[in-house]
Formats: sequence, C-alpha cells, structure tokens
Amino acid sequence: MSRIGAVTLVECRPADWNRRFEVLRSQLQGIVPTALIEHIGSTAVPDLPSKDVVDVLVGVDHDHVAETASLLSDHEFDLEGQRAGHSWLSWPHRQERTVVVHVVEAEGQEWHDRVAFRDLLRSDSGARARYLSVKRAAAADATGWGEYTARKAGIVTALLRTIHQD
Repeated sequence: MSRIGAVTLVECRPADWNRRFEVLRSQLQGIVPTALIEHIGSTAVPDLPSKDVVDVLVGVDHDHVAETASLLSDHEFDLEGQRAGHSWLSWPHRQERTVVVHVVEAEGQEWHDRVAFRDLLRSDSGARARYLSVKRAAAADATGWGEYTARKAGIVTALLRTIHQD
C-alpha cells in the first residue's frame, strides 16, 4: 500500500542542516529585522535522525504574529496554518517542504517550550533515545505530516513535563 505524504527520516546531517539554517536566518532577518530566530526541531539536535526539513522559530511581539506570517507569505513562504499566537509556513511549499517556519510570541510560552525541548534533546541522551523511538514508529505508520506530528505529541508533552518539574 502506498502512503500519500509518507514521512521519511534521514540520518543526521548537522553540517548541512546548520548551513541551511544560517542561510535561512539571514533571509528571515532581512525580512523581519527585529525578530528572534532559533534553529529548533530534530535538525537542530546532533545525533538525531530527522525529516530533511529545517525547523525555524521566529519570535515577534504577540500582536505581530499574524502580520509577520503574512509578510513571510508575501516573500513566497507558504502559509500553512494559524491559531492564536502561532503561525506556520513552509518553503518552498507544503508539498515539498525543505523548511518549516513557526512564528510565535518572542519569549512566550510556546517559544520557551520549543527551545527547552530542543535543548533537552541536545543534552539528555535518554530523552533523545525515547523521542527517537516514537519518531521512528510514527514515521513508519503515519500517512502524512499531520498524523506524524500527532503521534509524537504524547512524548513531547511527557518530556516537556520533565523540564517543567525541574
């Protein structure tokens, strides 16, 4: 059975992913000069296989999240979705993503959770192994990105809970 939108994990390529992030950071700073920008997601974690998609966190004032997403959309990013305080875009487009940009409130809860999760995976090999196990199972079974993300939600929540308990 063919899976439409199947998720494929590739071996870690930190030099490539970091280079791609730095190019993107420069591009984003040119569009939104006051934004905070961080490399997040699995491509920001050494020794962690990932989709070959660089995740970027763009932090702006809470009142400018939707406006910033619209501005990025004007610069050929594909606006995939929005909810209160969070917009996400892909590049070049959602069918062939090489980048996902998350626009959130700078220093807000979502900002802190995403950076803290990345930092936990960078520093804790046990957490990284638990997460990778769930990622591999999700990638093997999911029929698309939404389902893949949903299948990882439980482990992300559990690992974030360990951070918030400290």
